[in-house]
Amino acid sequence: MLTLYHNAPKQTRALDAIRKLKAYFERQGINEKEPLPNMQKIVDYCLKYPRLLRIRDSPLKYLHDPKLPYTVVHDWYIGIALDYLEASIFVLLEQWKSDYMKKRTDKKQIAQLFAKAVNDIYQCYEHTGLALGIPFPVGCALAAVELKEKVRNGSRALIKSKISYYFTDARNTFYTLAMHQIEALFKANQPNNAFAYLFSPHIMKYKEDELETKVQVFLDVLLPKLVDVFNLPDDILDSALISENVNDGDNQVDMNIWLTSSSSEGEEGPNDGKDALEAHIQTFSTVCEQLNNLHLTPNWTDILKETVQKRLQSMDWEENADVSVVQIQLKWLHVLILPWLSHLIPKTDDIETNWYNFLREKLKAEHVLYEVIYQTKIPEIFDIVLNYPDTECIIKDLHIIATKRGLLEDLKDSIMREIQTRLLHQGASAVDILQYYIDCIRSVSVIDPSCDIMESIIELIEHYLKTFRKDVTAGVVHLIRNAHEYSNLQVEDADIYVFKKSELNNEELPLDAVVIKEDRPAQLRRLQQKSKDSIAMLISVCSSLKDFIKGYSDKLGHVLLSTNNYDTTEEIQRLELLKRNFPPDTFLRCDIMLQDVTDSRRLDTSVHLNHGINPNLHAIIVSRKYWPGGNDEDEDDDLDDDSNMEDGNNASIKMWPGQQESLEEYDQEFRKIKKSRKLKFLPTKGSVRLNLEFESRTFTVDVSPEAATILSLFEGKGQAYTRNDIATKTKIDKAVVVECLELWLKKEVLKLSADGHYQLVEE
Repeated sequence: MLTLYHNAPKQTRALDAIRKLKAYFERQGINEKEPLPNMQKIVDYCLKYPRLLRIRDSPLKYLHDPKLPYTVVHDWYIGIALDYLEASIFVLLEQWKSDYMKKRTDKKQIAQLFAKAVNDIYQCYEHTGLALGIPFPVGCALAAVELKEKVRNGSRALIKSKISYYFTDARNTFYTLAMHQIEALFKANQPNNAFAYLFSPHIMKYKEDELETKVQVFLDVLLPKLVDVFNLPDDILDSALISENVNDGDNQVDMNIWLTSSSSEGEEGPNDGKDALEAHIQTFSTVCEQLNNLHLTPNWTDILKETVQKRLQSMDWEENADVSVVQIQLKWLHVLILPWLSHLIPKTDDIETNWYNFLREKLKAEHVLYEVIYQTKIPEIFDIVLNYPDTECIIKDLHIIATKRGLLEDLKDSIMREIQTRLLHQGASAVDILQYYIDCIRSVSVIDPSCDIMESIIELIEHYLKTFRKDVTAGVVHLIRNAHEYSNLQVEDADIYVFKKSELNNEELPLDAVVIKEDRPAQLRRLQQKSKDSIAMLISVCSSLKDFIKGYSDKLGHVLLSTNNYDTTEEIQRLELLKRNFPPDTFLRCDIMLQDVTDSRRLDTSVHLNHGINPNLHAIIVSRKYWPGGNDEDEDDDLDDDSNMEDGNNASIKMWPGQQESLEEYDQEFRKIKKSRKLKFLPTKGSVRLNLEFESRTFTVDVSPEAATILSLFEGKGQAYTRNDIATKTKIDKAVVVECLELWLKKEVLKLSADGHYQLVEE
């Protein structure tokens, strides 16, 4: 059936050249029996008599004259060639588009229609150069080499200008389907895991196992500086091939992980056997060659990106958290995508050249993979760092990707943006920020062992903490005291960083001193060493080392005052571990407090030899100047100054009924042992162990003296007090009263009524 196309192109390119040629013939006295042939007639003649193409039989014999102007002859031939090609392509593409719209939901049908359309277009493209294969006389305009090149270039440009969105979409479908067909053929040959047979023979410099090993070699390791990784010279590629840097060289990656097809039913062709799949791949190779000659090769990196994105979206990251995503996806790329790429790339008649070109494209494919994985995971970088070391495999993958792709600066900026948005605000506790700080140091040191990007991240967090937070030292002390609970705070002996005395004393140089500034490499080396010690990095966040030492000592003092049975073993172990980071005698104050507890245990034992002493009362005799609240600057040994250790607001606290008598008895017995000494009790220091008995429950709790005193008010039946009542009766500061009441509410010992009175939960 004849189809009439109203918008068919008009053949007008050669009109001017035809007029000039006819005028030339008339001037030469040549009476042309037939008009100059059009391209259709030339093509028909060349196809009909391929063996009779001699000069005397040429339909172009009138143009053999060497005197004919080259420009006019070339314009004429190019004009009729492009007119013919445009008309032919128009008809082919219109018919193809009609068929495509009918079959656009069937990818296999689209691929078949596309392959046929490309073959038809390519035939038309070749037809335009058939006549130029005739052995024209030397000097003839039609024998000029540049004419063939002009026709080829003009034809390619014309074809490219006619390509529509539908053609491009079908081309991408065709290339994507070929990926799945290669995968299907590999699966069809299981349990044989060989894959060398999938490659194009035109690039196979090596065979079988050797080829499979070579394509899995990393070519971008230890490269010279200032080289373009995508255009490596042949000699560098050869050097890389003999290295042992092979991805999964021992085939340890489970095939079930990477051989998970992302294609839907119908793309692979579940009913296609091996022969059909091999035929599909051969067709793919042929069409790729034709498209390469037409300069219509698609941007295969975009196709690969989309495929990788789909694979990553379908991947169960939690299930595969203990394996390298880079290694898994590289295995898939090397086994199934590189064969696809080997058919796709342009080739020459030289296998050596093809092999090296293939290796360069292999590098591009690997870097496309790296880029997609990076873009997939970088939005999650905050949580990846937060969950380290559970995310160690992802961190190592980011090290590989960021190093090879030059993305370290981008990664640093991403981490800093996330930290500023999600971490550095008043809603986050100091402990949470400090924990993330350590997680960040540990993970970033894996991503960038040089610590170049770490410096800016550390400065960002430290500046915020030192500028806007007053709870930093307390947070650092808490984490270090509980370091055994955090895996990221465990430090090997060889990695311990020892602070210098100059750092400890915060020494300042004289104004006239000559300062030799530490160069960048030296700074990084010091940071590399220090970053291995999480404890040292935490301590450095404090406003000064002295501030940390005081904070730790104060905390130790409070803990020791609440210690039962004078047990200091755990605290001594903690302190000894911490001392490794400091010069000798840095924690002299802590040593004295610990010694006080040890001495107190011995004295308390002696006091209780008198069985008349309250067996539930035990004292810690403190060296005033070294315990929290002591006046370190006051050298006066007057014992009355021990009041400095007592909270002024609670100095006159009303103690538990009957407790004062027990204290006096204890003091009298102590004086018998230490005849030159007397005790001054600090009623708000230490701890009280209470055995609480209710009708439905009994439990023991250790609380502060203030909390115990407050609870004593409720011993009588029906007792109910407001906060102000309690503060007045016990003479305890209101803030402390509130804190103690919250404790008893939490333990469900007291309850708060609607009118603001507190009373026992049960009698």
